[in-house]
Amino acid sequence: MNKIRNFLYAKFRAFAPLSCWASPRADVLSGWQKWKWLIKQRRTQRLIDPSVEIRVSGDVNDALFLDHGASIDKGCIVWLSDELGHKAKIKMGKKSYIGPYTYLGSCHNLEIGDHTLIGAHSYLITVNHRTDRPTLPIAEQGFRGGDIKIGTNVWLGCHVVVLPNVEIGDGAIIAAGAIVTKNVPSGETWGGVPAKCISKPSAK
Repeated sequence: MNKIRNFLYAKFRAFAPLSCWASPRADVLSGWQKWKWLIKQRRTQRLIDPSVEIRVSGDVNDALFLDHGASIDKGCIVWLSDELGHKAKIKMGKKSYIGPYTYLGSCHNLEIGDHTLIGAHSYLITVNHRTDRPTLPIAEQGFRGGDIKIGTNVWLGCHVVVLPNVEIGDGAIIAAGAIVTKNVPSGETWGGVPAKCISKPSAK
């Protein structure tokens, strides 16, 4: 049995992208473990491109929750850390979509609602570096942050940044290139740096 497994794994390494089986980071889901996880997701209608990096120190099934039809496109990085003492979680709703080369990072909770679209090269992060201890380099000061919640049927254009402690309501639209630093009400369209309301839903 081990000979067969080693043979199949060697074949897998011969054609799979490097990111599937090798990484400089020790906390990346990789190799045969990643391949089995990807197959399991596909069998349950969750489409994850093989180039996606899953950076999690524990069991990926305890931290990343994908509902039916959720998909993550190529080149994305999903990073989860319990460094702040919280059980970090990322949840994607039914038929939600993460565009290519997007970064999802969480030390808290990051929730994406059903039928929500995240454009390419976006950046969603629940923590920021601390800067309140000037005697230490920024890289050594740790993190602080809070949850991000993105509602149902939300559209984030490409290159959108969503920072910690932000809630985006159902049906909202975030214009390409926006940086979202505060809550966005349902149905509104926001854009700019920092993002502000540029359109409200018309009264019926």
